[in-house]
Order: sequence, then structure tokens, then C-alpha cells
Amino acid sequence: MGRKASKATENIYYKARMCAAEKDGSFSSREKAAMQLGIERSRLARIELNKIEPYAEEVRIMAREYQAPYLCEDFCNNVCPIGMEKLLGEKKAKIRTDSLERLSLQFLSSAQSIDDISKKLVNISKDGKVSEDEYESLHNVLQALDEISDNIRSIKAYIDANPNLRSRFHADLRI
Repeated sequence: MGRKASKATENIYYKARMCAAEKDGSFSSREKAAMQLGIERSRLARIELNKIEPYAEEVRIMAREYQAPYLCEDFCNNVCPIGMEKLLGEKKAKIRTDSLERLSLQFLSSAQSIDDISKKLVNISKDGKVSEDEYESLHNVLQALDEISDNIRSIKAYIDANPNLRSRFHADLRI
């Protein structure tokens, strides 16, 4: 088995390769993986070391070979300009522009659960890994955080849509 690449340990493509290596030894080193993937070894190294972004086709190959379909979703949401634009459009479509009072109450309602969310997150992460029985709880935490984020974006959208407020807070409205 190849050595652990300490500079790449947080890289999603490196992590996927290491998971794949547990099932298939041909991914245990970059050299072997590069041959299997049809990607030049030095290019794979630069991808895993966050020095360059992979091409979409390289991500598709890695996702298929590593049996890690989440690589494609991550690429589309965080690297591909078309995917990022689509995701931003979907987020903006979810934003509500009700009255400020209603938006404030919705935010407060969702924020009341922050202590519970924090406790769940600490319990899930205290051992440094997410176990099989913690996936559902983590999913619930992420949904609650998304709800809070949506409520915050809605309040900002309300302010942005109101000319009097927008002129005073424009610099603070990163939606």
C-alpha cells in the first residue's frame, strides 16, 4: 500500500481514492491509480494537492472507478460555473419575501433549535468520525441548518427588495 499523503488528507478526490483503495489495491498509490484512471500521475497529484481543479471528465472517471458518485455532485456545486449558477438560482428561488415580521418569526422559530443542533453535532463529531447510526442525525442537523440559512437569506432578500433599506445596507447583503 502507498504512503499516506499528509498534504492531501482533506482533499475530496484523495479521500475517495483512499476509500476505493480499501476495496481495490490498484488505487493504493497515485501511480497505480493514475494508470487505472488514465490520468497522468503528476496531474492526479496536483488534483489531490489542490493545486489544480480536475476537468469534468476526470471527475466522472474518478467517480465511476472509485465508486464515489458524490464527486460529481461536489464538482458541479463547487467548481463548475454552470452548476454553481444553477445552484445559486435554486437557492434564490427558495427565498421568500413575506413581511419582515413574518420572516423574523420564521427565523426565530428555526433558530430556537440551535442549542439542540449544537448538542447533536458535538455528539456526532466527538469521536472524529460519523458512524452508521449517526447518519440520520447528521442529516437532520444539516436540514435544520439549511432552514436557518434559508430564513437568513429571506430576511436579506426582503431588505434588498426594499429600496429604503437596500440603500442603507447594500454592502451587508451577500445573499
